[in-house]
Amino acid sequence: MTAKGRIGLIVPEINSMLDYDFVDGAYTQAKMLGYDLIVYTGVFNSMRGIQYDAYIAGLENVYTLVCMNELDGIIYAYERYHTQEVIDKISDYVSQTDTPCLVLGGEVPKTQSMEADEYGSMYRITRHMTDEHGCRKLYCLAGVPDHRSSEERLRGFRDACADCGISINDEDIFYGWFWKDVPAKLGQDIANGKIRRPDAVVCCNDVMAISLIDSLTANGIKVPEDVKVTGFDGEVDSLFCKPSLTTMTGRDKEFGADAVCRLCGMINGSTPKQQLFSQRMRFGRSCGCSKESEIDPQLFDMILRSREKRQFIATDYIYHTSGTTNEQELSERINEVGHIFSNVEWLDVCLCSDWKGDMDNPDDFRQYGYPDEMYMLLSKRKGHNDKAFYNFRTADILPALNLPHEPHLIVLTSLHCSGQIFGYLAMAYTETRSIALDEHFVSWCDAVANGVKSLQKKLFEQYYRSQLEKLSETDPVTGIFNKRGFMIRAAETINNFKNEQKKSCLLLMTYYPEKINSIDLKAAVDTVLMSLCFNTLCGRVNDNTYAVILPYYENNEMVNNSENLIAGIEAGLRERFGDVRLPEFVTDITAMDSSENADIEKNVYETMQSLSDKKNAAESNYIDYKEQIYRLRRTLISQPQKDWDIDSLSHSIGISRSHLQRLYKQIFGVTIKDDVISARIKRAMQLLSNTDMRIQEIAEQCGYNNESHFMRQFKVKCGMTAIQYRKQYK
Repeated sequence: MTAKGRIGLIVPEINSMLDYDFVDGAYTQAKMLGYDLIVYTGVFNSMRGIQYDAYIAGLENVYTLVCMNELDGIIYAYERYHTQEVIDKISDYVSQTDTPCLVLGGEVPKTQSMEADEYGSMYRITRHMTDEHGCRKLYCLAGVPDHRSSEERLRGFRDACADCGISINDEDIFYGWFWKDVPAKLGQDIANGKIRRPDAVVCCNDVMAISLIDSLTANGIKVPEDVKVTGFDGEVDSLFCKPSLTTMTGRDKEFGADAVCRLCGMINGSTPKQQLFSQRMRFGRSCGCSKESEIDPQLFDMILRSREKRQFIATDYIYHTSGTTNEQELSERINEVGHIFSNVEWLDVCLCSDWKGDMDNPDDFRQYGYPDEMYMLLSKRKGHNDKAFYNFRTADILPALNLPHEPHLIVLTSLHCSGQIFGYLAMAYTETRSIALDEHFVSWCDAVANGVKSLQKKLFEQYYRSQLEKLSETDPVTGIFNKRGFMIRAAETINNFKNEQKKSCLLLMTYYPEKINSIDLKAAVDTVLMSLCFNTLCGRVNDNTYAVILPYYENNEMVNNSENLIAGIEAGLRERFGDVRLPEFVTDITAMDSSENADIEKNVYETMQSLSDKKNAAESNYIDYKEQIYRLRRTLISQPQKDWDIDSLSHSIGISRSHLQRLYKQIFGVTIKDDVISARIKRAMQLLSNTDMRIQEIAEQCGYNNESHFMRQFKVKCGMTAIQYRKQYK
């Protein structure tokens, strides 16, 4: 069967037999229905405490992918997580998507919830004790008070007893918190006569049942002759305790399969009936039955696998993956040590497209989330390797999923080192029992991440050496081109725009005063300007005078493009210095018809003379209406979140409201109101694609008091909703 879709499954770890059962139930059902199962796991189900650090945070970063990957549906195993902080983070991720999401054992806004059948199985095992063994005095060793799962199991126990005419009091219920201490104490109290000896104790999980049996036996109480004991969950140890434990099995496998069927109903509108797995009673000696249930051969194989230690393979992972000088060499080294995963069908090492970091700021690197594009470093297959060294959409998860293939089980884990997120590792299986996320796997992942980190450092060293050679063309502190660097590249920039059927203009700008609160603005303006001119050329050509070559199609675009750039600089300065009075910017702009160096030099010289005259006039408070309107527009665009009033704006310039509106439309070809709206929507687009802020917060940041008004205006301007925009561009 060819896979027709993808279902995401969010789980903390795949470690215990119950974890394997749950994933196997989900995958078996998904495969039958024609879906890949994409498992997002942090490998380690952490409890917050001393052990929590950047390393575990890096592992848990894999969950951010559910907001970016294109999935048909998501199953979130809420109940399997130990830590509320992690639960809240994942809940926030899934609530941000428009993908159908089913939450297991918990509630998340904008999703549907589902609970496992705890009641029916506990009812059955309790009735077994009353009907088959004639028990009339029963205790229940429950789990956590007020916990949904515990209370459902307890309700099944109470109802089974009530239907048999057995009265159950609060004194017959003991909460063991699913651990060993309370059962051990209960066994002692029964043996010492502090508590009346029951006919049977029905336990809500196997860990407590085994602990109770051990305590009773150690204190001279025979099981099952004196007290009968049952468990719940079908843990592996229940098969090997003495006497063997009667328990309920298949809860997790049934739950996984049921969840997939329910999710398919949410996706397709029709819920298939789950007939693969059901919970059943596994008989042991602890309840008094003379015959034990036979063990499923597949279960026995899984038990042996879980108990055996993987064979040690003498491979120095770190040596093999470190010391490489390029991506090709690193990929080959990782491939060499990939042989430890003998049961993996696919092994893909996917790096963030920005994994190299910021070469100019090596301490500035990705610490959270993933970019819109990933880079395929290694795509290992059995017997061969697929194409590598290319970018692909993060939304696609893996390029191989877009090709015809049988449904696979894909496990995604994080690739990170020293607080930096490098990417993710994808391992594809056709059988659940082939998964082995053990210490060998973790060591291998750490070695791969260390190899990426080592290569990153070498690339930075190479870049740093090349930058030293260019110091004569740039400012040694900020890296912005000086006049020489600008002039060397100006002709090439103009010709590039010509090839794109664009014209070029030269924008020169300066500002006064040169300081804010005794802080020299030069470095800040350098940095902000370079961040805005990523697709064109800029430089500081004389003290605090800057030159930029801007592209345009029509003549009126020259003014608009230059004013938008100045507004961007002002916005950047406000982010750095807060809401302070910014310096006044003075600009002059001229068309660049020739790419000859002599003509460029002449244009720069003449424009600098004109700019100097403008600055002198401005410092002497001689500014015409047109220049004031230029400044007004910069302020509006750089601070779109403010509640601008046209009457106040016209008063500040000293002209009438209608005159201001007429001049503004004449100069910029757009009304003040439309300009502010466009600036607000542009700001919203930036926040949607670059932050995890909620829609309401973004609306407020952009000057909207009403979220609905913002949503309507955004859709009119962008042709899609804010949520759709975030999904497409984040």
